[in-house]
Amino acid sequence: MESFLEKFCGRWLVLVQATTWTVVLMLTVAFASFAPEMAFVSTLSKPCGSDGFVRIPMGFPGEIVCVPSELVKRSAFDLFVPTIFAGVMVVASASFIRSCLVLDA
Repeated sequence: MESFLEKFCGRWLVLVQATTWTVVLMLTVAFASFAPEMAFVSTLSKPCGSDGFVRIPMGFPGEIVCVPSELVKRSAFDLFVPTIFAGVMVVASASFIRSCLVLDA
């Protein structure tokens, strides 16, 4: 029969492991979510000829189009796409963490 201390330490260890994996999962999601956004913003922030123009990256590296800033507006998809992307990143991060656990076992 386990003593109180052994039960407490066992539960404490599970709590520490769960907290550790939760933090790792949150950091993975944060990095996976913000890395593409930061790359896109850094591309947009570079100068594009003259003031009043916005730099838009195209499908291939190094390909850009400079358009007047009046043509760049928010769309209706700006609310849904990041939400769906965040959900996909959570699933991908959970799969990554799970694969790390399988490798450790």
